[in-house]
Amino acid sequence: MERRYDPKLNKRQYLTHADCTVYTVNGLAVRNASEPDEEFGNFATHDEFPDCIGNREVWISEKLASKEGVFFVANALTYLSRVAAGATDRAYDAGIEIERSLRESINGIEFRDGRPHKRVPEAIYLGEYLTLPDPKGDVTVYLIDGNMARSYYKTDYTQGGHGYVYPWVPKQQIWIEDGSDHRELPFIVCHEYLERRLMRDARLGYDRAHEIASALEFDLRKGTGLTKLLTAGRKIGKADLPGLTDEAVYEFVNAHYRHASGRKREP
Repeated sequence: MERRYDPKLNKRQYLTHADCTVYTVNGLAVRNASEPDEEFGNFATHDEFPDCIGNREVWISEKLASKEGVFFVANALTYLSRVAAGATDRAYDAGIEIERSLRESINGIEFRDGRPHKRVPEAIYLGEYLTLPDPKGDVTVYLIDGNMARSYYKTDYTQGGHGYVYPWVPKQQIWIEDGSDHRELPFIVCHEYLERRLMRDARLGYDRAHEIASALEFDLRKGTGLTKLLTAGRKIGKADLPGLTDEAVYEFVNAHYRHASGRKREP
């Protein structure tokens, strides 16, 4: 049975190389499809998402393809060639190394390997999205140039981040990259803010905090979970986001996602 996507997948052939075909797709559609698929980032292969990506296919986010497609294709094809040669344990790193090298030569930006600048280059910031009134000090959410973040700090950076995970993001900021569909920005902000809160206040490690944030983000995409605490509508919007800092929201996350023996979905 063919999977249905909402919004449409917009799958279009980008290029072919040997027996591999690269397609551009609507990343929002993939992330909305199922909870595992919510982790789809800049690009992916069949190995990572076998339920939707065909064998010998590579899918690239359509919003990023024109600016960064060459980097992602080089990474993916290197990865697939290493896997085909039996070097699966080294395939991911090999793809990252090729992409990083291309970024340095084409973009002319020296990779810092996560080492922060004394002052973040102004060109990274594309504009302020909103400010969240966090009880321990306002948190400013910025739209940033994802291409520059990947070229400077972390080659596989995707969607969003904050300073409790990445030392190159100032502690009182959340970064959301411009390559994300603007319709899903509220979901990504919820993920990043509550992940940040769990790491800061509950002292959780990144892996556990990310697991919780991913689960609650997917529920928000479906209009369940935290939705009823943040909005009277079916899905949250930008205007609802300041409500994230309400203590009732954090308590709900702890009760229904962090401490629940089996994660509860709220209607």
